[in-house]
Amino acid sequence: MRIGIDLDNTIIDYTEAFLYGARQLKYIPEKWLGQKIELKSLVQSHSDGELKWQKLQGKVYGQWIHHAKLYSGVFRFLWRCRQRDWETIVVSHKTEFGHFDRDKISLRDSAKEFLNSGQIWDSDGEGLLNELRFESTREQKIQTIAELQCDVFIDDLPEVLGHNVFPLESRRILFDPVNQYKTTALERVLSWNDAAEVLMGEWSELELNALAESCGLSAVREIKTVFGGGNSRVFKGSADTENEFALKIYPLDSSHDRLHSEFDGLKIIFSDYTLSIPEPIGANQGVEAATFWWVEGEPISNPSLEDIDQAVEFLSSLHQCRNQVEFENFPCASAACLTGRQIEEQLNSRLERLLAEDNEMLENFLSKEFESFVNKMLKRAMVLWPNQGFDLVINREQQILSPSDFGFHNALKKMNGTVVFLDFEYFGWDDPVKLICDFAFHPGMELNLVKRKHWFEKTLKLYGDSLLPRLSASWPLYGLCWVLILLNEFRSDIWERRRTADPAVKDSQVKFQFRQLKRSKQLLKFIDHSVQTNTFEFL
Repeated sequence: MRIGIDLDNTIIDYTEAFLYGARQLKYIPEKWLGQKIELKSLVQSHSDGELKWQKLQGKVYGQWIHHAKLYSGVFRFLWRCRQRDWETIVVSHKTEFGHFDRDKISLRDSAKEFLNSGQIWDSDGEGLLNELRFESTREQKIQTIAELQCDVFIDDLPEVLGHNVFPLESRRILFDPVNQYKTTALERVLSWNDAAEVLMGEWSELELNALAESCGLSAVREIKTVFGGGNSRVFKGSADTENEFALKIYPLDSSHDRLHSEFDGLKIIFSDYTLSIPEPIGANQGVEAATFWWVEGEPISNPSLEDIDQAVEFLSSLHQCRNQVEFENFPCASAACLTGRQIEEQLNSRLERLLAEDNEMLENFLSKEFESFVNKMLKRAMVLWPNQGFDLVINREQQILSPSDFGFHNALKKMNGTVVFLDFEYFGWDDPVKLICDFAFHPGMELNLVKRKHWFEKTLKLYGDSLLPRLSASWPLYGLCWVLILLNEFRSDIWERRRTADPAVKDSQVKFQFRQLKRSKQLLKFIDHSVQTNTFEFL
């Protein structure tokens, strides 16, 4: 297989670079945000807009290219091509110098340096690309594609793929990350993950073995898929040591570095503390995958009070790690809430994302039942928030290192009764109040009144009663976040990720949606009743 790929806005994502450049040239206000297509329209609306846009392009592709980044997933795609012995060739329409560039910075050399820094291209053949070709005109580019006899060509411009001399024998795939070409007749992908799926499908045994070895293992003997994860792909394998290991391939989530949170976080903890966690082995940063020694144990479907005690003991041990130097600049947990305002922002963000799905059943519930109650609970929280500090960030002394997605849904019990806690993809600094509430509200836990009270008593003793005012003010808001999280099956992006992680669920979306909507309504009623009667379990 020979795959041709465009470079600019296909492999290289210039979104941040264009924003930086436009601010430097005073084309946009300092706080303006938007996609490249919106920025282009705005700049071109100025006096001499077309000339300004050309000047901006020239500087972004040259002088300011270091503000760009690789598109999420492109490294993984090219890595998989290399394992399959597929040839990958970049064919780019790129002149030697940019428009109005008095400094004569080579756009081609700048691109090579950028790709070299991302381990994509190396003139000595050590990178993932087999070849890199630049052409001065679009027509020359198309001619080169024809001469190379590419089986597939991936490009972000319909005018290239739809050109009247584009070779008919090449499969044409339009890369459309901002979903602007919805009506095109061209085969279209929205991400590099989509491109991998349409061209490669499932990970082959050869790929998985190579990936495991790149993550610190040798002589991998067998490896098989383990389904059940809603996010990451997990595989179980054995190596020459006869020890079993887990290979974890993380979702391509640009908003949060799951690999860093989990692998690097656990590595720091494991180096100095004995906690019931999987032992990290190695990682492939580019592919976003890691290996851990396998934990054998049984799921915990009905946690006992003793299991809750082990969870609190685990958190207590984790709390002792907070002064490690390596954690000083460690990022916040995914969806961390260090102010009341951040809880509000998360609620609004989740709500807007769900309403964008254009589902009548979902919209009826959210607009007629949910939104008014949210507004009421926000007013309540602002009144009750201690020291009128709804917008104030709690200081580091009040924060904890949180697994974030913590509970028995991410735990196994070993034969000796020890509970091992798994899945630290969202790990980082956070407010203990969020951890306490998320544990209590998580639908996978199903804690009864006695167990929930036990959890609150133990964690308040661990973290101190001083957080009680903030807990009293915020618990309904965290509960409402869970009302929305339960509705994630309505989100097309999350459903696609889950379907990728476990193909067995692909035909069950509507069934899941009905079930989750029912659970959301029940939780909303519980929160409303608890507020009205002042009967939430920690009060």
